[in-house]
Amino acid sequence: MQKNANYERSFFMKKLGLGKRVLACAASAATLLTGTTALSGLTTLGSMAASAASYDNYAKLLQYSMYFYDGNMCGSDVGSASQFDWRDNCHGSDEVDGGFHDAGDHVKFGLPAGYTASTLGWGYYEFKDSYDALGQTAHLQALTDRFCDFFKASTKLSGDTVTSFCYQVGVGQADHDVWCSPESQNDQSLRTAYWTSDDASDIAAEYAAALAVNYINFGNAEDLKYAKALYNYSIKTNKANCPEAENFYRSYDYYDDQAWAAGWLYLATKDSTYSSFLDKFMNDTNAGKSGQSGCKWGVYSTMCWNNVSLGAAILQSEITGDAMDWAKVTTYLNGKCTSESTYYCESDWGSARYNTALQMAALATTKYSAKSGMDYSSWCKAQMGMILGNNPKNVNFVVGMDSNSAKYPHHRAASGYQSFDEMKGRTDYSSNGHTLVGALVGGPADSNFTYTDSVNDYQANEVALDYNAGLVGAAAGLYSIYKTGSVDSSIEGVSGSIVTTTKATTITTKATTTTTNKPVTTTTTQATTKRNITTTTIATAAPSGGKTANITTGTQVGTDGDKQMYAEFAPNGAKTATLYYKVKTSDTNSSGAFGTW
Repeated sequence: MQKNANYERSFFMKKLGLGKRVLACAASAATLLTGTTALSGLTTLGSMAASAASYDNYAKLLQYSMYFYDGNMCGSDVGSASQFDWRDNCHGSDEVDGGFHDAGDHVKFGLPAGYTASTLGWGYYEFKDSYDALGQTAHLQALTDRFCDFFKASTKLSGDTVTSFCYQVGVGQADHDVWCSPESQNDQSLRTAYWTSDDASDIAAEYAAALAVNYINFGNAEDLKYAKALYNYSIKTNKANCPEAENFYRSYDYYDDQAWAAGWLYLATKDSTYSSFLDKFMNDTNAGKSGQSGCKWGVYSTMCWNNVSLGAAILQSEITGDAMDWAKVTTYLNGKCTSESTYYCESDWGSARYNTALQMAALATTKYSAKSGMDYSSWCKAQMGMILGNNPKNVNFVVGMDSNSAKYPHHRAASGYQSFDEMKGRTDYSSNGHTLVGALVGGPADSNFTYTDSVNDYQANEVALDYNAGLVGAAAGLYSIYKTGSVDSSIEGVSGSIVTTTKATTITTKATTTTTNKPVTTTTTQATTKRNITTTTIATAAPSGGKTANITTGTQVGTDGDKQMYAEFAPNGAKTATLYYKVKTSDTNSSGAFGTW
């Protein structure tokens, strides 16, 4: 199967041990310097602040919404892993390295992280076509792999049995009493890791769900191994009582999380043990679990970190195709997805998060309209338009997308402030602040769009892992239906637009697909980054009525001495293809052929 070109490049860079920042430089160098591109779906517009707001640029929304997670990366590799120029390594001494900070704070909470990773994976599972068409698959995989790597590192196994797992890194209240960038937070007393061997069933199940869907999406067998083990731990333990997390993410249910994980494990394995558990959840009140609610009487909550019953019900309906299962989903959605002119406001705290998560669920249901009997695309389009600025305040609640976007989310790393005293009384950022590209702020407190863009407003301007999870999937779902908008080839503050040296070359090439083609000589710019990555874009003549076939060639050398040469082309308007040939710098000669893997 032909893989997306960006995915191929990401895979290659992991082989070489080079940062994604350098890869992005190579991918965009010719584009930035010549104004042409060989990457499918890209535009040459590089400004974050658009001259006019666009309420249906779903391509750009999908691209931008994932960048928020680069801003929240944690660990000893952030400098190379994050796409943000202004983020760097932090908290490298954590007992469990890696993962993501939860929100504007620096704690790594398990429950919202598990929910986020599984929801991001769900979005790709349902709308893979959007990610592939827009070249966003590699970024999505980098994020979900990072979540899953952290979950696996947080889990101790004896054979296939979980002996203990870490459900939180960081002391919640003590961390919230500090305001500084993560790079400058060196107090290890705030970085306690909390482990359990007989609790946190909800978190273990969310980890399992995320790992299972990541296995489905990208095929890492180790993800499936850990998913099974964590699921078995969860259904054996059946407790959700984690004191360290209660003041921030108090969960009363674990049954819905277990059903969510069971659905993904069934899709990953086709083992009826998992589908039977999910079916029990759908058709029992509590399945013998005191205080735990099943869906016998219907779905009872919107999709969020605290309840995934709606997602579990949609998975059950997809698996069975049963009209009664779909009816439980659509009955709930029909009660929520009502007005296209009134903003859906589930709560005065983080309303945009609930709105976009509901959109994600509604769009997944719409995908199966032949079975579900419902199409919510128009409602989702209208609601997303309000999120993107079609509202009385003329505010786009996604940071960095347009000139009218929210600018001052409640986020330590982005704010530029190094203490509460510095920030006291301010609504805007420090002169050292940064744009938290793609972050979805909490949003309006009501359907009348009561909202203030202030760094000190932790209700309206909070950002968090779970806030963006539904937004990413909804953007992919809307693009899958409407195919509107385009991605940006260069974004201020995001790696990929830095070139250290340039030189002009003249290259003549002949197209070999037809004898009627005439060679076209073009002067292009060849850019070399500090890590020996060279790219050249060549425009070849096309046959009468055809499209120019841009070809990008490049050479990339890793720190281990391995060298990759690649050729990327889009012949006659076809989808972009990328071929690779690998040699070692120590080789005196080499023979072979270009290929993909």
